[in-house]
Amino acid sequence: MLHRPLQALPAGPLPLVASLILAAVAGWAYLIDMATDMSAMGGGFLAGPTFVMWTAMMVAMMLPTAAPAILVFAATTRRLPGRSAPLPYLFAGGYLLAWTGFAALATAAQWGLHELALLSPDQALGTPTWAGVVLLGAGLFQWTRLKDACLRGCRSPMGLVAQGLPDRPGRALRAGLRLGLYCTGCCWALMALMFVGGVMSLAWMAGLTLCILLEKLTRQPRRLSQGVGLGLIAYGGWLLLG
Repeated sequence: MLHRPLQALPAGPLPLVASLILAAVAGWAYLIDMATDMSAMGGGFLAGPTFVMWTAMMVAMMLPTAAPAILVFAATTRRLPGRSAPLPYLFAGGYLLAWTGFAALATAAQWGLHELALLSPDQALGTPTWAGVVLLGAGLFQWTRLKDACLRGCRSPMGLVAQGLPDRPGRALRAGLRLGLYCTGCCWALMALMFVGGVMSLAWMAGLTLCILLEKLTRQPRRLSQGVGLGLIAYGGWLLLG
């Protein structure tokens, strides 16, 4: 049970499924509202709204990709007596806590790029050279052992609790945090591509969400991630040489 693959997805309790859907929809609704009114960013860099925007992006993009793991966790802990009901929510909270940390780092990165005048008005890297460098770096990362190791952790979430079932709130929160850290390590380079397409580009958000979801669910994740890496390397090289 602890190593149950994500493809064998349980139905999950209805309140948990509804909560995951509601949180993801709320995140996407917030981002769509901001994308249709870029003046919400104030025409410059505002740390508070930028951090909220990145946090909403992480909820909207990453929570759907983590839903299979959360439901598997819920199925694993469902037989625990008494207090098992809150555990999947704490597991999901720990997962999002890791991505909230990434949102803080992304906010700092955006501030730095803004101060260096490297961002266009739509919050994308303003020159093909810098965009090519980011694409090339993200593509190369897709071929690294670190990417493979973190992806394995994302795809086998119950392996993180093999040494002891997280039957208490603190353990469930920590298990979710560990999963979130694995996923952050796996996907941070792909997330950096938002600075290529534009931080508020809904098309890039949707495309990256689909790519990350497929990496977690496909039967041949290494081939997919390396294929994506080749595409990113080719695109980045074209920008650098063009």
